[in-house]
Amino acid sequence: MERRTFIAGLAAAVASTAVPASAEHQTDRATIELESGDGSHHPGRPRFLHAGEEIADPLGHETETRDSIAPWNPDGDADYSWSVAEAPAGADPSLEGDGVVGFDPDEPGEYRLELEAPDGVHDLTVRVYPEETEDGARPTVDLDAEVVGDRVVLSATARAADREDVVGGDLDVEFYLDDRHRDRLGDLEGPISASEIDDRVRVHAVAVGTRHSVPDAIDLVPDGDSIRVEHPYDVPDWAENAVIYEIFTRRFPDQDEPTFDTIADRIDHLAELGVDAVWMTPFLETDRGFGTPPEEGGPHGYHISDYFATDPDLGSLEEFEALVEACHERDIKVIFDLVINHTADSHPFFQAATDPDHPEHEKYADWYRWTDREALEAEFYFGWADIPNLNYNEPEVREYLLEVIDFWAERVDGIRADVAWGVPKGFWQEVYDRLERHDPEFLMLDETMPYDVEFAGGLFDLHYDNHLHAALSDAADGNAEGILEAVERRRAEGAPDRALFMQYVENHDTDRYLANHGGEAQRAAAAATFTLPGVPLIYYGQETGLREWREAMNWGEFDEDLLDFYRRLVGLYQDHPAFGARGRLERIDYRAEEDGGLAFARYDPETDRRAVVLLNFATGPQTITVGDYVHEENLLAGGEANIEYADDGDYAEVTVGTAVVLEADEPTDFTMPTDPIVVWESEDGTDHGPGTYTYPTTDEIPAGELDLASVTIEGGEDGYRIEYEFQNELSDPWGGSHGFSHPMMQVYLRDPDAEGGATEAREGVNAQFDAPYHHRVVADGFGNEFEPRVETADGEYVSGVDVEYDRENDPRTVALIVPRDGLEYVPEGEGMAIVCSMDGHGEGRVRSVSTEGGEWTFGGAEAPNAPNVIDMVTPDGIDQSEALAHSADEPATIPLAQIGEADAEDETGEGSEDDGGVDESDDSIPGFGVGAGAAGVAGGVAYAAKSALEDDESDAAE
Repeated sequence: MERRTFIAGLAAAVASTAVPASAEHQTDRATIELESGDGSHHPGRPRFLHAGEEIADPLGHETETRDSIAPWNPDGDADYSWSVAEAPAGADPSLEGDGVVGFDPDEPGEYRLELEAPDGVHDLTVRVYPEETEDGARPTVDLDAEVVGDRVVLSATARAADREDVVGGDLDVEFYLDDRHRDRLGDLEGPISASEIDDRVRVHAVAVGTRHSVPDAIDLVPDGDSIRVEHPYDVPDWAENAVIYEIFTRRFPDQDEPTFDTIADRIDHLAELGVDAVWMTPFLETDRGFGTPPEEGGPHGYHISDYFATDPDLGSLEEFEALVEACHERDIKVIFDLVINHTADSHPFFQAATDPDHPEHEKYADWYRWTDREALEAEFYFGWADIPNLNYNEPEVREYLLEVIDFWAERVDGIRADVAWGVPKGFWQEVYDRLERHDPEFLMLDETMPYDVEFAGGLFDLHYDNHLHAALSDAADGNAEGILEAVERRRAEGAPDRALFMQYVENHDTDRYLANHGGEAQRAAAAATFTLPGVPLIYYGQETGLREWREAMNWGEFDEDLLDFYRRLVGLYQDHPAFGARGRLERIDYRAEEDGGLAFARYDPETDRRAVVLLNFATGPQTITVGDYVHEENLLAGGEANIEYADDGDYAEVTVGTAVVLEADEPTDFTMPTDPIVVWESEDGTDHGPGTYTYPTTDEIPAGELDLASVTIEGGEDGYRIEYEFQNELSDPWGGSHGFSHPMMQVYLRDPDAEGGATEAREGVNAQFDAPYHHRVVADGFGNEFEPRVETADGEYVSGVDVEYDRENDPRTVALIVPRDGLEYVPEGEGMAIVCSMDGHGEGRVRSVSTEGGEWTFGGAEAPNAPNVIDMVTPDGIDQSEALAHSADEPATIPLAQIGEADAEDETGEGSEDDGGVDESDDSIPGFGVGAGAAGVAGGVAYAAKSALEDDESDAAE
């Protein structure tokens, strides 16, 4: 394709009305001749979308990703025409545009578009999947191939959001031969013969379920007598575990002479920090350079007035190239900030576009987007009236901008695409293909917020994680758990495994974290960006204590302690195999003493090394409890961490100033220390209702089976753990899905601040309460028949309940794990716990009591209206016979007990410290003010442990 020069003639023509282009660069273009794809005008890879989705680039959609279909290697002087050559039966699709088009398919199926270009006719496949549920998780796919004899065998691993391989189950995989290469292979219907492939062939794959995946691709490349498999969408090797440093170009160097030369003088600072790449904010000719006032963003340079000229105040192109060389000598890559969504309004092109008398007016008016073309009212980025948006529906604009990219690609190691979401995705597909063929190690970073996982499908390598950035701020306000949820979100949204995410505490568009949240939280946030899976970014001055948005670098006034912390973070990130982008993120159980605490693990399967990370966003040190599988050495601070291993448990309490990192063995289940809200106890031998009941005569319901020992309610951030401990081991003659057969457990809860409720117990119990209750928790051993649940007083289902029972280690205890939502009142409320006998055919699944009893019926009822309650706990001063007293005319009226105080005793009323009652002065569980007797912690792991995904100055609590 012949290269053309756009600016030379224009610059002279507009010299009186616009900023002219520098004469030095008018003929100084890229010396490399890059091509996209096979060098033809073919529009590239197949497109994949779903019904209801359009390929469109409309006006005014400032925050929506745009797209269009265009000829590659465009020639602005050429004519192009498009048509729909094939469509599903009944479809009526539409193409909008001329050389660059939008496409609106109205039916699922496969379409074939046809481009007539100067070099021939080109086909493009568009696959449209059925309309999808947007809130469903997207699958992912990894495509590969191997050569077996003369056969090329394609293989694809498709995963749902939970990472399970489900090919052949809920997911399918579709393979597509690139339209450009159909003459090289034909199709993929039968076996692929390696000997048939004599030129590069690209194959695409998409996983399909209720939604479709981001596509993957491989190239099959002849290599002597064999075939080499290349992965064109893989990220550069160097970026996998890189540390990127962003400099605000005009504020980073010494301010007495801020130039490329003085930036080069400061590169040793980055080398000593351990940086792998430096991202420079724009340094091209601009009307937002030195002297731009703070209210206009300071000297940011994002309003470009010449794409081929450096800002003369910073230095010449040769001086910039010398700066790049200085970086390369220190093994530091350079990332160029590419701003091609818009230009400055002072750009000669826009000056011509808005001047009807300019000789090139009509030409350059086509280069911009207009809300009113006749009135010359331009579409501006975010409505800012000094940066008009470029028009990618004009092939000549694409041709020009590809020349810009070619020019800088031979001088730098990567591109950060400003406002990447504002430029059509199809253009980025061409750019990525073009640069990947030029240099597979060239990095593409997109600024897209919120991130779009489609950009990981061969458009960009590295993506802003704006969700994590927001979560880091929320963590300083107490919600540290959101950090892990942000990382989980990548997978849920369908990000492929190869996708890299840039993790940042701050950048040139955000406030300084240090100023907003303080030094302790800033260290914790930085540690998160270095220890979670992704690529960490340091914004200039973040490591030295800068507090203002775009202030000058504080050379000679560094916070040396903070700088040392960042050096150690970089060293840990680069030295420990569990960190970096590809180490696994593991959920672990933990308990934070205060809000703002967080713990997770990272694991490297190749070396079998694991590290546990503990972060504290709160002010002042706090204790975070994890399993005792952690080692004592603090990998971040050096020396031993401040850890206390429990003598009476399998947990460890770690004092965390801001960040502690510990080598660890494989995480195991452990008993978390928890604060019991209440422990209600029942004396041995009280499984006789009001005192007269007898067990059925069958051997399948053993006497003593329902003899209650205690009921403990423990509280946590997410819910409650209600433990029923029985005097005897539970039997399971009927094979209950939870491992036991007989107990029907019911807990009644009263909200002291709520109106309404009910006094009548659940159906089948045949009793009432002395005050209205509002919720009840109900569970038996057969969750496969009856879902354990929380109900309202009138029986409406509220939520499910998890049942835990471990026959091997604790055969007398059943734990009910109850969500907190709607039950926040429990610690201040009232309640009562009863146990009945489960009968799957009985009213309310409760076994009845009669006077005579029988093989399957309890006996001993002395009057009608007998309650079907076999055992229960009782409030202080009331014995069980009194609580279950009834007559022929009146059912039993059961009293509710206070929750939150250990005032419920056994039926003799003799609860005390000696018999296991709670003593609030007991400190038997270290670090948590209230202790518990055996009943209080029986049964083990508290759900209150947060199951999470993925500085203090002292060494012990770093």
